[in-house]
Amino acid sequence: MVKFFKLCLMFSILTFNMNVFADEPVKLGVVNVALLLEQAPQAKNASSNLEKEFSPQQAELKSLANKLDKKQSDYQKNKAVMSDSQKMTKEREVTMMTREIQRRRNDIQELLNLRRNEELAKLQTIVNDAIKAIGKSQGFDLILYEGIAYTNNRVDVTQDVLKHLQTMTQKQRSEFNK
Repeated sequence: MVKFFKLCLMFSILTFNMNVFADEPVKLGVVNVALLLEQAPQAKNASSNLEKEFSPQQAELKSLANKLDKKQSDYQKNKAVMSDSQKMTKEREVTMMTREIQRRRNDIQELLNLRRNEELAKLQTIVNDAIKAIGKSQGFDLILYEGIAYTNNRVDVTQDVLKHLQTMTQKQRSEFNK
């Protein structure tokens, strides 16, 4: 219901603005932000940086999981010759190690989610700045990017914004290499 109200409000504003600018054509555009967040070089860099940042923790988890598997395997092999107290001790060790791995996995996932959200916020700011830059440079009156069910390719400026983001990345790299 709220989205419908927003859409009606936006339509009435557009209609009003089109009547005000009857002498000039109104230039509208739309952007597929999801596509930009997926394909922009900045997004790919952020993903690879997060992967690098968390790869040591992932490797540690993998190592612990391998140790747990070995411990469980050894227990299964040798439980027939173990005393009851030895079995209980080994089972307790396996349970504690399983809990420790799960706790670490949850901690790492929580940190990863926080970092991903930080990177996404930075990326959204960069994308919004790029949309504004394209809007100004190409003379758009309005660029929409949320709640669009259909758009004609004639008004879709997603590729222009993506090219702008790629150019920004290339400029940053060339300035860094100087």
